[in-house]
Amino acid sequence: MKLRTSSLKFSLLFIVFSFLGTAQAAPIPGTSSSVLVGADLGKFISEYGFTIHAGGTSWIQSQPPKDIASLTTLYRSPTLNQGVQASLTVRVDRLKEETSLNRYVRQWMKDYPRLGFEVLSSKPLRVNGQTAHLLDVINKASAKQLRQIVFIKNRTAVVLTCRDHRETFDETVKTCNEIIKNFHWRI
Repeated sequence: MKLRTSSLKFSLLFIVFSFLGTAQAAPIPGTSSSVLVGADLGKFISEYGFTIHAGGTSWIQSQPPKDIASLTTLYRSPTLNQGVQASLTVRVDRLKEETSLNRYVRQWMKDYPRLGFEVLSSKPLRVNGQTAHLLDVINKASAKQLRQIVFIKNRTAVVLTCRDHRETFDETVKTCNEIIKNFHWRI
């Protein structure tokens, strides 16, 4: 009877352990292969001192295209509208010298008309107590609309860009704003 009980305990332990998932760990906690920044949670911890996450949205965090080195991460809508998947990209610009947020934004504002964009709105704002600048632009030729939120700290500029078709942008920007509210400088 004792042998049968031991055998039964061993069988039960074997069954329990065989249903457990594999361990999910990164060689270095908080790196891109870590569960902390995995697509499941939609959380991104940047080496440049900020975090952002998808919050309660259904948007999916994914790796940016490798050919655009300044993009650190992006969030995509789970659905397509008119063949386009709305997105929010996170771009980092390392600055040669410290500059003010207003000066940085003015520098880029000159380029929008040259690139075919009309500036609809440009204003400073606060996001979770952090100083930022909002730019709403539209490209009438492609019927694409963008919202950019710019943050600067020390010599790092972070530009969050929400993009979609003009017709569906009003709905898309609500989700982008939910993600943008989750931006925080860590240091």
